[in-house]
Amino acid sequence: MGRFLRGALVMVVVLAALAGNAGHRIYHDYQDTLQRRFAMVRDMARLVDDHVHRTVRTADVALDQTAAMVAEAGGPQKVRDLKHWTRLREYAAQLEGADAIWIYDADGRAVLESASFPNRIADFADPAGLAALRGGARLHVGAAQAVRGAGQPPVFPVSRPLYDDEGRFVGMASATIRVDSLTDFYALLGVEFDPLIGVYGPTGEIIARRPATGESVGKSVAGGLLFQSKLREAPEGQFLLQSMLDGVSRIAAYRTVRDYGLVVLTGIGRDEAMADWRTRTLHTVLETAAGLLAILAMLGWGLRYLDRERKAQVALAEARSAVERTSAERDETARLAAELDQARDMAETARRAAEAANRDKGEFLAGLSHELRTPLNAVIGFSDLIAREAEGPVGTPSYRQYAANVRDSGQHVLELINEILDHARAEAGALTLEEGPCDLEDAADFAVRMLTPRAEHAGVLLSAAVEPAVRNLHGDDRRIRQILLNLIANAVKYTPSGGSVTLSAALDDGAPVIRVIDTGLGIPAEDIDRVLEPFARAGNAASREVEGTGLGLPLTKRLVELHGGTLSLRSTLGVGTTVTVRLPASRLLPAESAPREAGTPPVEPAAAPDSILDSAPAPPAPATVPSWPPFSGPLSVLLVDDDPTVRDMVAGLLRGWGHRVIAAANANEALVVLDGHEPLDLLLSDVVMPPGMDGTELARHAARMRPGLPVLLASGFAAHAAGTPSAFGPDVAMIAKPFAIDDLRRQLARIAARQGGGAARPATAAGLPSPSPAARPAANPAANPAAHATERSPERSPGPPRLLIAEDLAINRELLAALFRDSGYAIDLVADGAAAVEAVEAGDYDLVLMDVQMPGMDGLEASRAIRAMPPPRGDLPILALTAGSSEEERRDCREAGMNGHVGKPYDREVLLRQVTRTLDATRSRTGTA
Repeated sequence: MGRFLRGALVMVVVLAALAGNAGHRIYHDYQDTLQRRFAMVRDMARLVDDHVHRTVRTADVALDQTAAMVAEAGGPQKVRDLKHWTRLREYAAQLEGADAIWIYDADGRAVLESASFPNRIADFADPAGLAALRGGARLHVGAAQAVRGAGQPPVFPVSRPLYDDEGRFVGMASATIRVDSLTDFYALLGVEFDPLIGVYGPTGEIIARRPATGESVGKSVAGGLLFQSKLREAPEGQFLLQSMLDGVSRIAAYRTVRDYGLVVLTGIGRDEAMADWRTRTLHTVLETAAGLLAILAMLGWGLRYLDRERKAQVALAEARSAVERTSAERDETARLAAELDQARDMAETARRAAEAANRDKGEFLAGLSHELRTPLNAVIGFSDLIAREAEGPVGTPSYRQYAANVRDSGQHVLELINEILDHARAEAGALTLEEGPCDLEDAADFAVRMLTPRAEHAGVLLSAAVEPAVRNLHGDDRRIRQILLNLIANAVKYTPSGGSVTLSAALDDGAPVIRVIDTGLGIPAEDIDRVLEPFARAGNAASREVEGTGLGLPLTKRLVELHGGTLSLRSTLGVGTTVTVRLPASRLLPAESAPREAGTPPVEPAAAPDSILDSAPAPPAPATVPSWPPFSGPLSVLLVDDDPTVRDMVAGLLRGWGHRVIAAANANEALVVLDGHEPLDLLLSDVVMPPGMDGTELARHAARMRPGLPVLLASGFAAHAAGTPSAFGPDVAMIAKPFAIDDLRRQLARIAARQGGGAARPATAAGLPSPSPAARPAANPAANPAAHATERSPERSPGPPRLLIAEDLAINRELLAALFRDSGYAIDLVADGAAAVEAVEAGDYDLVLMDVQMPGMDGLEASRAIRAMPPPRGDLPILALTAGSSEEERRDCREAGMNGHVGKPYDREVLLRQVTRTLDATRSRTGTA
């Protein structure tokens, strides 16, 4: 073969190789770019999915709070006041991107909105949502809606139904959220393109879309490829989309939002996404063409000049070497891309592991609460039976004290559980403040009074001083008191006998500063930061001998930070510790805006206020007192307290002030007085009065027997005193034990002012009618159960109401049998859910008490089986017996068809009262007597 033919053949081979290599590079670059763009939109879809889920979830929580507020008020029409509007604004402030939260009645008419007061006149603008909520939907996310007024972005509603105590639909709570809070999320992603972000309802209606959100209001994409094909194949994926709204071809990815059924779509224009690839392709073609021309020139030059053939071959070799280097660089780039993908996968795995750890922590806390409450159920229940001598005299008075000690220990464990749950709420960011005016001097006086018995028992001197300049604050009064109680109690705990604890509050650089100084054990320098962490304890041996959970200081620090303040420690080992709480200057209130009772002159601060000591082991929450104008005058007081020492001391004090006192040792004696013709101006009763009826139940009976009679309930138990007196009626207030003399005087002055201001006494010797037999309550709410039972079926003979109790633990069945003994009810006990279903099918019962967690068929499944039976057995009222305290578990009980729940540990009066209330509700609903 001649030299010319060999050269021509070489030229053809080289041209083909270069062209093939260029085409190969262009094709693989195209595939690689396309996959990277798909990965980008997939990651965008995941992020937008998380953002949408978080937004709707936050709205769901805010609406649950709103529904709870409406239920507490008694219905939508009862919330049209400034107090409920303020709470509604607080719920709306917690919702990211919220325009407003609305409350509508059952016909869709606006009752209240968070954006203005009074609310704008508007109807519920989501007919499909109204129909869905009336049909039983728990939550409905509506399509985008235009807002009246130019320049306002569209909104979409997230709505939930409102029900009354009977389960009837009475209205809706709806949060309107600006769609731009979803669509503008792309700006936070750092995306180099102008993406499509769409959020659609389950049937294709547009909730939010970018771009052209305003033009998309009221439209649907149900006829597009996404809803017609892709979603039916898989809940998430990626595809090439030809938009039916703007006709743009896009690289797109979609995901279905968990829990809510919404669909998220993200995409970038195909032309825009592949622009870089087209630029690189052009460069490759130009480079290849230039190379081909160079090679052709060199080969032609070699054919014409045979003497330069060697140089042409060298040039060809160099060109091939350049191609190989380019290939090697491409391989290195592919390797780096693979490592980047691997790193992304590892990051995603770590994120999922973190989410699983958070879920496990929540499940651990729920399980811990249940496991602790279950044994406490038996401890507190049986000790209460012993203290009340339910089985007859125990023989020796010491046994009653032993039983009271066991019950108090159980109350202490419950307080520890509440402390753990408070810490869990703080960790989850669910601990919120209910802010208003706060009197720091009253809070300090309250804390000192509550802890003085504990300090005296430990041999510790306790004192407090609050400067007038820092007395009036804006904050959560209950949490401020909790901060002071925790700090002082912690100082007393770690201070040996003969030491002192001092509380001071003063201005420092214009800001309120609270200091608690003790002469206690001190904290090692290396442990100062560690003791502010949950469950941590100081490392020295003396501190380890003091019991504690390690949650007090961390929880206190969190409460201070919620007020915008800081908490710091300064300690010297063996000398003592100083805890400093610094609050923002903005928390100070001017003196003229400080809360003060009407007509009451300011009280000068005292170093140690007088008090009437009581043996209660725990401090109560602050008293809630109706605001009555001052008036001085003698009162006729019915004083009820089971402790003869406290009763005689308070009676002597009241008589010394000129009041008339009728003393009673228990609720039964008080009922005799209330049922008589004795004129009364006030009922002053202890809350805890074992055995028998407690003070709260006595207050309810007093409200029926003597309408309008003021009641003061006194308690030293925090679990009792923390209750809201308004739940008993407007005439019931609460006062803390041990009594502060000034507090008791102010309470009596208000009540005397009310009587002297023209309000008639509840009863007079000449004018009190004798209550009818129907109006006279029994001392025990279940003493006459036949009056509360529903009508028996025709085949049953008349008799007491018959209850079926399902409980898997033998000790709890024994406890329940003891609690219902002498109650007037007939009870049957079974050990699991399946046995309960069989008993309902075979027997005739008035009510079922169902434990939730049982082996085999649990209480929820058994309740569903009973509800599936035909009436009347399918309509049988069911009460859940549960140690759980979460809203999720209560919701599961309601969804299973249960009518209510009774919490563990059991309180006999609460248990019998709940049974009576449920039987009364069933009687009212069925119209039976």
